[in-house]
Amino acid sequence: MTTYSPLSFTQTFRDGMLIVELKGAMDSALCLDGALDAADESPAKHVIVVLKGVDYINSAGFSALIRFSDVVTEGEKTLYVVGLEEKVHVVFHSLGAHSVLNILPTLNDALARIAEEGKQGHK
Repeated sequence: MTTYSPLSFTQTFRDGMLIVELKGAMDSALCLDGALDAADESPAKHVIVVLKGVDYINSAGFSALIRFSDVVTEGEKTLYVVGLEEKVHVVFHSLGAHSVLNILPTLNDALARIAEEGKQGHK
């Protein structure tokens, strides 16, 4: 039987962006509540969720991510989800997550997208 670590997160605020790095298992509808509060209260216009350290996600964890996305977008912020591990990517693909979430391969890809959008907004 495989055992997964409980979900934990770290957050970094820089250049108008909140970067939330997750580690462990996303296996509860409430697993993102702490990160959700941080994103909701942050002045950041862009929130990047890094899933590189997430080794397991089930339907409840995916539901928590959708709720997280809803809170971020209701706050007029843009959410990027990056760094999917292979097992997590398979789940996201099978659930059609790419059609409802802004998913990019890496943190650098999200940073480049944000920079490009900033340039387009200033034209």
